[in-house]
Amino acid sequence: MDANVRYRDFFHGMYTWISGLSDAENHGTLDEIHRFWAADARIVTCGQVKASGIEELRKHFGIYPQQYEEVEIREPFHTYLDSGDEVVIEYDILIRGRQHEGAADEGDAQRQEFRVIAIFSVTDGRISEMRQVTAVKAGDA
Repeated sequence: MDANVRYRDFFHGMYTWISGLSDAENHGTLDEIHRFWAADARIVTCGQVKASGIEELRKHFGIYPQQYEEVEIREPFHTYLDSGDEVVIEYDILIRGRQHEGAADEGDAQRQEFRVIAIFSVTDGRISEMRQVTAVKAGDA
């Protein structure tokens, strides 16, 4: 196995799992959180801790069915660097919010696209930390 891509399949599976969380019919998906995330894992976005520990991760990912109609992590990734137990991935993510009762039909106004650079630490085959920065895509390629 090429040492430079040893976690590629793992991250493809993790992002496929995340993309499926917005499907309200997918009730059991949160139970799979342990497959990808360590019990004490953290998500840090733009310098702020968004989730720390499995219960906060559960809450973080638990909002997907309520808030998002669609979450799509685009592959192939723009950048994929695998060095030991550190992985850097640059990718685009498309998010479409759910229409709420009483909201005007906004069509694509609920659709947002972001560029993300994420640095992962992997411990014992699970993500122990995800540090990411995001920016709204504004017509860049």
